[in-house]
Amino acid sequence: MLANRRLFLTGALTALAAAPLAAQHYAGSPAGTQPIFPPPDARSVWLVGDDFPRSPALMASRLSELAGMPGAARDGYLNGGAVEALETAFATLLGKQACAFFATGTLANNVALRVLCGDDHHALCQQDSHLYRDESDAAQRLAGINLVPLAAGHASPTLDELTAAFDAAEKGPYALKVGAISLETPVRRLDGEMIPAARIAEIAALAKAHGTPMHLDGARLLLAPPSLDVKAYVAPFETVYVSLYKYLGAPFGAVLAGSTATIAKAREYRHLYGGLIYQGWAPAMLALNSLNGFPALMARAHGVAEELIASLERSRKIRRRPNASTSNIHMLEMPRSLAEAAFERGRVAGVRIGKWQDGAVPLYVNQTILRRPAAEYARIYIG
Repeated sequence: MLANRRLFLTGALTALAAAPLAAQHYAGSPAGTQPIFPPPDARSVWLVGDDFPRSPALMASRLSELAGMPGAARDGYLNGGAVEALETAFATLLGKQACAFFATGTLANNVALRVLCGDDHHALCQQDSHLYRDESDAAQRLAGINLVPLAAGHASPTLDELTAAFDAAEKGPYALKVGAISLETPVRRLDGEMIPAARIAEIAALAKAHGTPMHLDGARLLLAPPSLDVKAYVAPFETVYVSLYKYLGAPFGAVLAGSTATIAKAREYRHLYGGLIYQGWAPAMLALNSLNGFPALMARAHGVAEELIASLERSRKIRRRPNASTSNIHMLEMPRSLAEAAFERGRVAGVRIGKWQDGAVPLYVNQTILRRPAAEYARIYIG
């Protein structure tokens, strides 16, 4: 079976490699647009985004290598094989009893909410969360769950907002129980802002007093600075979703972790929602391979970023916009002329720098920052 899979992957790789890498485009870019910048080679650096754009050829090549390694095994309807190994690894990483593979984060979010709410179809969430803004009202349309959005423009709802939301539900003319609280952190729409652990503890205490479980959309959780104690951070949540494709090298996929009983129910709803795909070994192998050593890799990347930012601030031309709760995104305030010149210097050097907007340029910390020393990036920014 492994031999057949290697043969298939080798053939796929040969076909993909026939197209020059220079013709690869950003995900979602229409055909005929400019080639990807910078070219996807071993020295290219992407100081935008959570990862570098991985070409189909690169993914196919790596998957072919992994499929040929001892112990590689496929799953059957997401049971056993690489999927089970991935689930076990994430359960350990997140300090939860169990974990389940999902094809998409949207599915993981909505199944988690459906399970936690049970018959109490009333849930609280952030207005700027993926659950509320980017999932086509799936919770409402598929499960009849009424989402109450809070904290517009902020990562975290205040305790006063939450208390008012509980009161509105429980003390109205027709009392309702809040079935779940869903929190996204880091918040993509708010430049990767994270909810401080102390605030999560306060929210969890309030939720517990009302008998309300909590779900964490932690799609980008593993991009957080190394100072974050991941297990302690996610401990107050009954369920936690983490993405596999945003920075772990998989073409798609997500995991949902929680208690044994909760994840058993989640697996049932995964099937009901049409998410029990025949095999998930391909994304599982790639993500599991990347997960090994990823925390240490990100810790080093954050270290290089801090070294770079310190150098930029010493120049007195660039300053970091204050944000004590950032994840892997830093906003660098600088004159527009300097930002545009830096962008062009980066183009020549094969380093993608963010575009200037509203007085600042975003600096994303990802693994490609490790490809060159901080001093080289500083010269590109400052000139």
